[in-house]
Amino acid sequence: MIHQLRLGRARRIAIAVVAAGCAAPLLAATGSARTATPAAAQTRSAAAAAPTDVLTCSVRTAPNNPVAFTPPLRDATPQLTKGKGVILLENCSSPNGKAPNIASGRMELSGQATASCRSLADLRASGTVTWRDAQGKVLSTSTLAAEHKGSATLADSLLKGTVTAGRFNGQSFSGTATMTSDLRDCTTPAGFTTLTGSGKLTFA
Repeated sequence: MIHQLRLGRARRIAIAVVAAGCAAPLLAATGSARTATPAAAQTRSAAAAAPTDVLTCSVRTAPNNPVAFTPPLRDATPQLTKGKGVILLENCSSPNGKAPNIASGRMELSGQATASCRSLADLRASGTVTWRDAQGKVLSTSTLAAEHKGSATLADSLLKGTVTAGRFNGQSFSGTATMTSDLRDCTTPAGFTTLTGSGKLTFA
């Protein structure tokens, strides 16, 4: 289902701050425009600097359960391929402080697409993440989904989509990763059977 893990997507959120003009009575009450302007500038700077990401984690495929493809991917004509595996989310932190207790997660992933080692299209993927605290206690779960008609990339399958249920419901996720699998397997009789890699995932 996935033919490469070469990603370079980072979510950017712009915050627009509109400053209202100050009337003469307000300036008279608060001093002068010279003293009021720095305060307004500080307010704008604080708003722009406020973190918006809810959770950021490092991710990697599980050593004993990487993403496996059935049938294997090849260089030949694309065919309907299914993928299934486990993604580990580790070293999690909450930039905006709204999910301070989450330390790690485990995502069971499955999906399908029309794919070969050279192309990927009509992707549907989903995963369930079980979140844990630093002591290993289960805190909650999240259901993740991605669906992309037409041509897609690996970012669309594993690292870009929406939370559809549970913790962070309605929020989006995105990330970057680097593949450690050997794409030369595409030309072998067995084909490209498993995907391994690591990177970063952010919920916002």
